Amino acid sequence: MIIQKKRIRNLERHLPDNFRGQELCLGIVYTEHNAERIKQAGFPVKPVIGDRILPTFIGPVTRFNAEGKMKIRRDLPMETAYRQVEWHWTEWHGKEEVERSDFKDVPYQRYPREFIPPPSVEVQAVLDNQGRLLIVTDPLLYENAGSLDFLHAMNVCLELFGECEVFTLTLASTTSLATHRLNWQILPAGKYPWEKVRSAVQPIIDRAKKGHIGAIVMRLETVSGYEPEFVAIGTAGFHGYIIFGFPSKPLFILESAYYGNATYVFDRDWETLSRLTKAEILDQSLQKDRLVHLSGWPLRLGRLFGKC
Repeated sequence: MIIQKKRIRNLERHLPDNFRGQELCLGIVYTEHNAERIKQAGFPVKPVIGDRILPTFIGPVTRFNAEGKMKIRRDLPMETAYRQVEWHWTEWHGKEEVERSDFKDVPYQRYPREFIPPPSVEVQAVLDNQGRLLIVTDPLLYENAGSLDFLHAMNVCLELFGECEVFTLTLASTTSLATHRLNWQILPAGKYPWEKVRSAVQPIIDRAKKGHIGAIVMRLETVSGYEPEFVAIGTAGFHGYIIFGFPSKPLFILESAYYGNATYVFDRDWETLSRLTKAEILDQSLQKDRLVHLSGWPLRLGRLFGKC
């Protein structure tokens, strides 16, 4: 069955009772008609069986799916938070005028934030028993109208593709499929000085808010100064994330160009890290360290490399 809506709020209005208690896959059949929308979701022009992605965010549902969100706790007392801003000033050294800049932590009052992790629903390319190419979620249990994970996954598909088809496991089996995640673009092997890194990440920098660009560039330039052995750039739902790899340390620095407020540090090998979902990557039990984007950030980073 095919559902054609922008978004739904009640599963029972759209799913028959005989689907209750079943594991179902949600998605679409690949056709020339929807090929462009599938590409916009993050797949190559012609997906290959086993290709798997965290979809690109194109609206509020897919953005929450990829990034999570902050819940403002207006029921709690206000707190002091900090935003990092770049300051510029001019100094006179005799007759010479010198431009200076620095980063300052500016305090402000706000209600506390509670981070709601991203659901990280992924979709993958599979074949059904009729030989058709499907783009579907993992199997999800449909219990009743209160199946919130199922509802979210369906709305992800509707926002991505404009429609959502429901498949039983007799039509599409994904449990034993060898998958290939397409969430990272690994740059060719070689040295990566800042000039080379900046060229690769400039499209990401260009999309950042103007007031944040200085701090973003400072952090990326600082990490690249430690001479990473490889660099990987996030694609699709990982857009804006960059990994600087130092396998010989071992250290893997995950920097977000414009999401969140911290740098994540891992000591797992790259192959393990690249297979994780975004929800798993942001799970605090997996990280070696978390460096908050405040004035002490460069010092803490240097300590990881034994420089301070």
